[in-house]
Amino acid sequence: MRYSVIIPTYNEKDNIAILLERLATVLGKRDYEIIVADDDSPDGTWRVVERMSKDDSRIKCLHRTNAEKGLSSSVVDAFDIAVGTVLAVMDGDLQHDESFLPAMFDAAESADIVVGSRRVEGG
Repeated sequence: MRYSVIIPTYNEKDNIAILLERLATVLGKRDYEIIVADDDSPDGTWRVVERMSKDDSRIKCLHRTNAEKGLSSSVVDAFDIAVGTVLAVMDGDLQHDESFLPAMFDAAESADIVVGSRRVEGG
């Protein structure tokens, strides 16, 4: 299976490099890509992602300058270019724990949808 991690961003310059490095660690040898869908952040989040993508071809920057701005449209636009058979969406603000992704990806091998939640026991 190939995995696509979608990260919609707006003004996450201070967090995005940390998150991308953490994802590389937890995803390890899996076949994955990371698509950062940035809504033309004034803080230059997209610039950080573009720089990092030069060193790691699994990182892609979807710099959305002419698109309808917003979380939902960012995710949909990233889904449109994703090549993974399993798609994941997470925030770029470091509030989602990336260490759960491998277990969620494993669960996706036998499920149509996997949802992580802080509000359910074992979530």
